[in-house]
Amino acid sequence: MDYPQHEATYRGFLTMVKLGIINMVFVVLALYAFIEGHNAIAGVVLLVLSVVVPAGVQMMGRRSA
Repeated sequence: MDYPQHEATYRGFLTMVKLGIINMVFVVLALYAFIEGHNAIAGVVLLVLSVVVPAGVQMMGRRSA
């Protein structure tokens, strides 16, 4: 079995799970801002952050590795 490749795949899987969780947190906060907070600007900002933050985390992780 190719253990280095297996470990690299598992690290990639864990990174995608972390980014998915971060994305879902921003989406939930954006929905709360839209529905309960009646604050469309904060909702839009959080929706934009739900795309920008995980992409930034992924790019920063690649650069340091």
